Amino acid sequence: MTKDMLARAVRKFKRGDKSAFDYIYDNTYKVVYLVVFSILRSKERAEDVTQDAYVKAVQHLDEYEDDTHFVAWLTTIAKRLAINAYNRSKRDVLTDFADDGHQYGECNMPDEDSFGLLGTARQLLDDTDYQILIMYAVAGYNRREIGKILDMPTSTVSHRYAKSIKKLKQYLNGGQNEQA
Repeated sequence: MTKDMLARAVRKFKRGDKSAFDYIYDNTYKVVYLVVFSILRSKERAEDVTQDAYVKAVQHLDEYEDDTHFVAWLTTIAKRLAINAYNRSKRDVLTDFADDGHQYGECNMPDEDSFGLLGTARQLLDDTDYQILIMYAVAGYNRREIGKILDMPTSTVSHRYAKSIKKLKQYLNGGQNEQA
């Protein structure tokens, strides 16, 4: 996906070509979902909020300025919805199924953050560094694009990405510093 191809698809969608939405969705879903997931840390809630972000984006597409970066605009919508969902969830009454499982039926679900390298990264890195890692290594954005999306200089993105990779390598090497 290139920024130009995505911009063309957005213009086609704004003109009424509904088939362009598939291209937009397929090429932005991963990064939008991961931004939302990094805030909510719940797969199910992140999926719901991600879908809500697309609905809201379609509803407000006439407000999108063609000269802005579409992914930045879309992830901003998603991020705001995720923060709102997170704040609402703080008011929810939480139940510890480990302690009270007998009342609700036993359910031994593994923690989502415990899976593989991404789970390790989620635990070791702060939210911004995790977002940078995901956007670069998983979603395929370059550092300049990430800088635009997150509103930070490219050099800062590069530094934080390198620092995150170093931290992950050190953790995977058993906490020992790497030898050059």
